[in-house]
Amino acid sequence: MDELLAYTQTIVGGAMVLIGALICAYWYLYWNRNYRGSLLTGGPYAAVRHPLYTGFMVLTFGLAIAVPFLETLMLAAITLVVLAIFIPKEERTLLEQYGKKYKEYAKRVPWKLIPKLY
Repeated sequence: MDELLAYTQTIVGGAMVLIGALICAYWYLYWNRNYRGSLLTGGPYAAVRHPLYTGFMVLTFGLAIAVPFLETLMLAAITLVVLAIFIPKEERTLLEQYGKKYKEYAKRVPWKLIPKLY
């Protein structure tokens, strides 16, 4: 039974690491190809307002599941704390920078990190 649990953790966690890495890579490619100083609302930004953070969060949680050591668990916890601090700051900055455009975008895409959840 312990072997099955370890195998399941490795598969699920590994899949999450891969998915998180793919989200981060997609964000990076999209950002580099499209950002020219104006608000981005397409690509990964059509699903959530902070797609890089989403990818990193999925990656760190997957790592904590696949390799449940103190260090990976701490990385996942620290990631949550950092996101809880930085997302509100970034939201304020984007609102100041883009004003009405950002308000309209936030109404269209209400999810900060996880579609249909948060």
